[in-house]
Amino acid sequence: MRTFVTRKQKDMKGYKARINEILIQEKQYKDPEFSASKLAERLGVSVFRLSRILKAEYGMTYTAIVHEQRMQDAMRHLKDPRYAPFTVDDIGTMVGFRNRQSFFEAFRRATGTTPMQYRKRGQTGNATTSELATP
Repeated sequence: MRTFVTRKQKDMKGYKARINEILIQEKQYKDPEFSASKLAERLGVSVFRLSRILKAEYGMTYTAIVHEQRMQDAMRHLKDPRYAPFTVDDIGTMVGFRNRQSFFEAFRRATGTTPMQYRKRGQTGNATTSELATP
């Protein structure tokens, strides 16, 4: 049996590939100035259309996708001995947070712990990157 892919499905796959390229491969999620409107502009769609694409392809909003990527990076950095010389605040800035408070709040919301507590657990080998909290 042959399955047919509609033009809309092809377009959505193309958008997903471009979104991954821009946000993940180019690491635009680390840029606090990069916004949904800038992503929409690069894709050649409206912000409303981008929102619909993100919901359809990822099941998340732009902000949720960006925060998830930042959290994954932060968790990796906090556990990685190569980043030991950097402060927790430095790591928050590296992954795209504008300030300490927004980093700490987002981290606690995502993991249920502070970045410092997570780092300490990572040094003892008890932390994993699959620890993102579920609401």
